[in-house]
Amino acid sequence: TLLAAVATKSCSAFVMKPGNVVTASSNAAPLAMGFLDGILGGGGAKEASASHILLTGKDASQRCEKLKMDIYKKAIGRGDPSMGVSADALVAAFGQQARSKSTCPSKKENGSLGTFGPGEMVPEFDQVVFKQQVGVIHGPVETQFGSHLILVTDRE
Repeated sequence: TLLAAVATKSCSAFVMKPGNVVTASSNAAPLAMGFLDGILGGGGAKEASASHILLTGKDASQRCEKLKMDIYKKAIGRGDPSMGVSADALVAAFGQQARSKSTCPSKKENGSLGTFGPGEMVPEFDQVVFKQQVGVIHGPVETQFGSHLILVTDRE
């Protein structure tokens, strides 16, 4: 389960490189399994690192939507939104909100779940972490535990 994974995973450093910028108008395609991975048995990513914010209770999904916007606003600061947001600023803003808002014990680690492999988290979580774009906030993602915002920070 997700909470069991949180309790057993150690915190790892974020791997997004300083100076990377995520833009809302970016035409970058989501990361996906390479053509030869299927042929050679690679099967896609073997591990990923991610942080999350878990909200529970009534209207958790709506609160996640608002929180996501607040995180992006904080990360952009007084900068020009059309220029995107730096990875460092996004990770910092996400971590700050995780510490204050998340109901998961990982909030003590800025929401970091460390590094984990496919199948170690609930399927809804894996679907995002191993198939969606790195460096952007995904969600709300609904699981048996509540509503999550997920920031995938690395995938190999």
